[in-house]
Amino acid sequence: MKIISFFNIERASASVTWLFVSCSALYYAFAKYGASSHRPWLIVAVVVGIAACLSVITRRDMTLPKWRIPLLIAMYLLAVGGLFLLPYSYLAIFLVIWSALLPYYAGWGTCLVVSVFAALPLGVIHTFYWQDPHAWLTAALFWTFNLFAMMMSNVAIKEKSAREKSEALNRQLTSTQQLIHQAGRQDERLRIARNIHDVLGHHLTALTIHLQVASHKANAAGQDEVKAHVDQCHSLAKLLLSDVREAVSDIRENAPLDWQQAVRALFKDLPRPSLQLSIADNVSIEDVTTADILLRCVQESLTNTIKHTQSAHLYVTLEKNQEGYSLTLQDEQVPTAKTIQLGNGLTGMSERIEEAGGSVKFSFNKHGFSTHILLPEPL
Repeated sequence: MKIISFFNIERASASVTWLFVSCSALYYAFAKYGASSHRPWLIVAVVVGIAACLSVITRRDMTLPKWRIPLLIAMYLLAVGGLFLLPYSYLAIFLVIWSALLPYYAGWGTCLVVSVFAALPLGVIHTFYWQDPHAWLTAALFWTFNLFAMMMSNVAIKEKSAREKSEALNRQLTSTQQLIHQAGRQDERLRIARNIHDVLGHHLTALTIHLQVASHKANAAGQDEVKAHVDQCHSLAKLLLSDVREAVSDIRENAPLDWQQAVRALFKDLPRPSLQLSIADNVSIEDVTTADILLRCVQESLTNTIKHTQSAHLYVTLEKNQEGYSLTLQDEQVPTAKTIQLGNGLTGMSERIEEAGGSVKFSFNKHGFSTHILLPEPL
């Protein structure tokens, strides 16, 4: 079942359409049959039932997921039942609204077939029950309306899906660029350290050796004053060489990557969920591959949270222990199902972590869906 992606304006337009059709139907029903007849009250039941179904089916969250398909069927039956109560063909507008909802729950091929059955009741009922000689022409016209509504909904679904994929790829690219930029700075530090060691260190070593030779010659010639100056220069050269070696060692050490900045880039400009990030003080990620694996796991968890829940927050906790890095990802929507089905995303996450020698565990708890990852620190 596809996730409902009705925007507020689409839901409002469906509600306004329902309101106008319902009010006109009730007006004509009570005017024609009177309050003593059962028909107007049955119309009341029909329009209220359609409104109840519509309110649940068009919710943007995934509350009451088990009821959505039954309510979609019930809405169809109520709309068809309304055609028996009044001889007005415009009541088939309820079926047009229903047709606009169908692409969110069924494929396009199914929608094409069902579009015929959405218009068929109008022709059958108005021909044989209301004796309308033009019923089939009206039904054919409403079939085109149903088909158009399905097509527009299908286009909206595809556009929304493409936009979400584009935004996700853009966030992924931004976060990856930040890691690459930081890795590039590490490579630059290493290049500078090598140049200092190879050039400056070499010359300082040669200078130290020459000063040592000069000191021996001054001592052999009995030039004590000259020897004192040479020994002082020799000491300064040795001290400078020691400082250079210490500086080179410091530069060669990889600076920790700013993993937090890369994670925050994944959540930038997202309406939901918001990032609740907690990183232990002892965590320091220097390996680019490790940082990228952990980042991809957060990205996959974020994608699943957006697609399958209405969680307002995603909790990301990174710690470090003797076994390596411990990453916990937790949403806050209590699931209706207790079984975990691994799709392509979670399967890919598991494979990526296992290739790096780590482990992953997926589970449900009282808060929602939890992912716990253990990734060893590279040697």
